Amino acid sequence: MRTLDVTYMGVEKSAYRQPITPQGLKAIEKGTLTWLDDDMYNNLNTGVLEQYLEEKNLEESFEVSHWNTGKVLYGIAIGAVFSGVTAYIGLKLGLAISAAWYIAYLLGMALKWSPSEVNIATSATTGATHASTGFIFTFPAIFLLASDARYELATGPLISNADTFNLAFVGIVASMFAGFLGIMYFIIFRRVWLVEDPLPLPGFEATLKMLDIASDVNTGAVEHARESLKTIGVWTGLTMVGLFLVEYPLIWVNDRKLALLDFLAETLAIGDYGLASFYSSGKIHQPSGIDADGISLGHTQWSESTSWNPFAYTYIGIALTPSMFAIGWFMKTRVAFLVNLGTLVGWFFLVPLVVWFNFPIYDAMSQSSVPIQSYASGDGAALQMIAFSKSVRTIAIGSIVGGGMFGLAKMYKTFLNIFTDIGSAFKGEGSQEYMEGKGWYEWPLKHIPIFMGVTFLSMLVIFTVGGFSILASLVFATVLIMTTFLLGAIAVRVMGETGIEPVSGTSFIVLLMLLGVFLNFQDLLDLNTQDAVLLGLVGTTVFGSAISMSGTVIG
Repeated sequence: MRTLDVTYMGVEKSAYRQPITPQGLKAIEKGTLTWLDDDMYNNLNTGVLEQYLEEKNLEESFEVSHWNTGKVLYGIAIGAVFSGVTAYIGLKLGLAISAAWYIAYLLGMALKWSPSEVNIATSATTGATHASTGFIFTFPAIFLLASDARYELATGPLISNADTFNLAFVGIVASMFAGFLGIMYFIIFRRVWLVEDPLPLPGFEATLKMLDIASDVNTGAVEHARESLKTIGVWTGLTMVGLFLVEYPLIWVNDRKLALLDFLAETLAIGDYGLASFYSSGKIHQPSGIDADGISLGHTQWSESTSWNPFAYTYIGIALTPSMFAIGWFMKTRVAFLVNLGTLVGWFFLVPLVVWFNFPIYDAMSQSSVPIQSYASGDGAALQMIAFSKSVRTIAIGSIVGGGMFGLAKMYKTFLNIFTDIGSAFKGEGSQEYMEGKGWYEWPLKHIPIFMGVTFLSMLVIFTVGGFSILASLVFATVLIMTTFLLGAIAVRVMGETGIEPVSGTSFIVLLMLLGVFLNFQDLLDLNTQDAVLLGLVGTTVFGSAISMSGTVIG
């Protein structure tokens, strides 16, 4: 009979801890609870279950899980193909998600792989798709600063004649080393946030369900697997058809390419009223008005004559995006509400205040601050969008930085325990990494400082060869080593709480740190303004790739 310190686990306090069920406790005591059975699903986030499964893995995982290079290569190939999908969704939604893992699961089930083989292969798939995340959220800024008139200064574009091929090559090679370092770092946090203080991991149920189906197929329970796959297939098909109608440019008219729903919305118009006032570009939104051709204005316009309209001070809309609905479903009400608090505060409080009080907005072209309502001279303008992009977004960045720093301070005990564990590993104490007669259960903690050194030297060489000064490369390498660990810890914890890894949010912090150093010490670091900005953006790209890879360990 198995004995766990249940009393101790009951005393532990956590915002996400769930009570264990009597049936689950009985199965744990008898040692009959196993992966993917009903008692496992019913006792997630109890702490007792996670401790039990960790001990079970230590004893049995060497017989259950086996490395197969061919199957891992299948997973990597699928991830590489779908990395383009991830990039598209990331640029469109701000979230790096794709269906690559689902395709890998289907392939594994079709070939009747075991659940552990499917899981290993899909982990490789997820890693391959997430490797490009840093490029999704940061690297496009180089092109925008070089070519988009919205970001020009009075003297012209901030970036000109940049060697983007060289920068991309530097970013790709550096991301390889940084990504591996990210994985090494968060082997540490696997036990902290999956075993000792388990996080809710919204969306993890979907992964478990797919593994459950794979288990049914592998063990011969084909009928149950067929029903589950049928349900998934039906909803996948309906989603694809819906998105095809919402997004694909089927109608080409008057030099415009329109999705079918956009075309219908613009066609159904009478005078100044039309369906396009409430629907455009895949969004159901507040009444915005239409122009003479029935085309939606997109946002309610503010002018002196419409200043009475509350919709001119904010924006309310729902994007028809199944991925967002699915993530919200797995988050459940409490976590989804917390994630959306920033949206509520921003659009229902801060944005209206900026417009109402005619707050001064910095204008890059004139290099001066102008009252926001001056942008609406003439026929009016979408002042709420200007307020968001030029004022409220800056507040959000400050909140991210402040929240990140507070999060670091709040987690000091976790960091102290981790450093203690690493120190003990160097002394050969208190480690369960190596199982006598079986092999390594997980990567040795004492190897982490070694990889830190390898990554540090690699960054120094790569960025120096890429055309940046040695001292500037040294500064970046130092920042990368520290922030990948500290800010990455916050990012992975947030991912465990919400199902979304805040790559863009933590990247803001790193970008501000790098630009703050590079722009203020240009002479010392032998950088001009353009090189300082480029190094900051490429460096942030590498950081984003590193913490994205770390998220695959816990997710």
